[in-house]
Amino acid sequence: MAALILFLVAALLGPSVAWGQEPARPDTVRPLPVVSEVPDSSVAMSVTLPEVTVRGTRPRSSAIPAAAHTTAFDSAAVAQSGARSVADLLSMRSGAFVKRYGSTGLASLSMRGMGGTQTQVLLDGLRVANPQTGQLDLSLLPTLLIESVEVQHGAGSARHGSGSLGGTVHLRTLRPQPDPLVRVAGGGGAYGERHVSALASGGKGAWSGLVAGRYYRTDGDFRYRNSFLVPSQTLRRRGAGARTTTLYGRGTWRGDAQTWSLSGWWTRARRGLPGPASARSGGARQWDQLGRIWTKGVLPLGNGTLTLSAQGQRSRLRYQNPPTRTDRTTLTTSTEASAELRYPLPRLGAITTGTTVGYDQASLQDGVSRRSGAAFVDATLSLSPFELQPAVRLDALGGNGGSTVVPSPRLGIRLRPFDGAGLTLRGLVARAFRSPTFNERYYDPGGTPGLQPEDGWTTEGGVSLRLARADALLRAEATAFATRLTDKIVWQPSYVTNGVQVWSPSNVARVYSRGLELSLRGQRQFRDGLTVSGGSHFTHTRAENRANPASPAYGAQLPYVPQQTWTLWARVAWEGLSVSATGRLVGTRFYAADESKSLAPYQALDLRAAYEWSVGAGRLAVEAQVENVLDRRYEIVRLYPMPPRHATLRLRFSLPSP
Repeated sequence: MAALILFLVAALLGPSVAWGQEPARPDTVRPLPVVSEVPDSSVAMSVTLPEVTVRGTRPRSSAIPAAAHTTAFDSAAVAQSGARSVADLLSMRSGAFVKRYGSTGLASLSMRGMGGTQTQVLLDGLRVANPQTGQLDLSLLPTLLIESVEVQHGAGSARHGSGSLGGTVHLRTLRPQPDPLVRVAGGGGAYGERHVSALASGGKGAWSGLVAGRYYRTDGDFRYRNSFLVPSQTLRRRGAGARTTTLYGRGTWRGDAQTWSLSGWWTRARRGLPGPASARSGGARQWDQLGRIWTKGVLPLGNGTLTLSAQGQRSRLRYQNPPTRTDRTTLTTSTEASAELRYPLPRLGAITTGTTVGYDQASLQDGVSRRSGAAFVDATLSLSPFELQPAVRLDALGGNGGSTVVPSPRLGIRLRPFDGAGLTLRGLVARAFRSPTFNERYYDPGGTPGLQPEDGWTTEGGVSLRLARADALLRAEATAFATRLTDKIVWQPSYVTNGVQVWSPSNVARVYSRGLELSLRGQRQFRDGLTVSGGSHFTHTRAENRANPASPAYGAQLPYVPQQTWTLWARVAWEGLSVSATGRLVGTRFYAADESKSLAPYQALDLRAAYEWSVGAGRLAVEAQVENVLDRRYEIVRLYPMPPRHATLRLRFSLPSP
């Protein structure tokens, strides 16, 4: 797979690469006129090369400090990846590690040694994690709804509050278009996979709307090797099927100086939980249902811009396990409202100030709740050649577990030492925290109501280099980081009088995480219409347990945090044909606290080919994708095997032609 990235670099660099000054984002190479001689004529023609846009650069956003390490994808990059869910997209195109319990199980994100509950997920700027579990299962969120994604590495509590210890994922949903647009797609593949989706958008005058829906199902009954049986046997992964239905709608009104939108998202999923591969499935199942509605308005206020937003979310989680006669349903509701004012500072930059209030409730222990309120100030100050980004947020949390106030300061800096050069230096120091989830405080049995928030400080420094010319763009970036986390919440076993083992959380752990993140991405367009693009992310993370010097686990890598991950991809497009490859290499993951037991490193390679052509006023495309081309047998989480080599086929049609 290393040959992919060598091919990419060779194609991108070529001759005559020049230093380039970094333009306004997104990075775009403007077309230059090229004089071409026509063989059968003495008349010279002026031919303009089409605009080349490099995917993966971060658009300017006041919610993300420019000093932070950020990975971004626009709608074209999301479509070109072939990813069906946000979990697939982040696994294929970012430097984050996606922890998956099999092909249809929970998918959570790990960044800089932190787990899924320590990574914030925002949908159109509003938190979306379930307050009961503290995270969102990213496998339930289809890319059909997503217009763009920004992954901010490191502490983000100065803007987004609780949960942004390891990083923040910013998801922006599709916006309606004024012109009529229809898209339909469907396909299937191995292990009973079937999926169909449809989208329609249009508008009249100041109004526009969009509706979309998707249905997905799979049996998930692939073959795997069960080495726990004597002798070992090849069996099918029974009981791992999944069914997901998603509906999405959005309406927008655009006035002369104002924009208002109302959006809704509903998802219902049913999936089997076959448990570890060392035992036969007991028929356990889980039903997830999520309904969400949110509104957002942007309007002028003096010389500034006022943004108002509000959301309501209701989740229903049902777990059923016939062998233990368990059938439990929990309900959670979340509401949130926020206001932000962005005001320009003449010849200096801009300042953003805002406030947020929220209320969460869960049906644990006959009903528990939490109230929250926050205020923040975030500024960008241009003091050439420096750019400073100071920010501070104050969160107040209260509810059944008591009340607390947490400050989250941040200071970022960017420096461009040479005028006209594409070299940028940056640094950031920030504090972040995570409030305990409802499960951690109130789960019966085992919850601990008096838990304190996790608290961490992150320091990072980085350098980015941009090389550009008229038909190519290459960007390289390196970031070193260190995080110290105190009061980490850890579930530990305890025993009650009847001999039944109960797990309870407590603030006992300290974690020291440090590492290095390297990325390379770019694109080159040739005169014959051939386009080569791609990139790579390499991450080295050392996340050590520093809780108890007398423990064998002291100084050991945290369980399921790989020390190295490497993601690389390349795409070649000519006329309507495109071929892409994505490779993932994940290092050793320890599943014992003292590093005595581990899972072997694994490699996964996916190939995708697509061909598009015009059909009347529309565009028809056929896509074929082969996952795990090398047919590797691997597990991301111990005893939860991933599928062997398999293929999917997809047809899609859009009207009018893009």
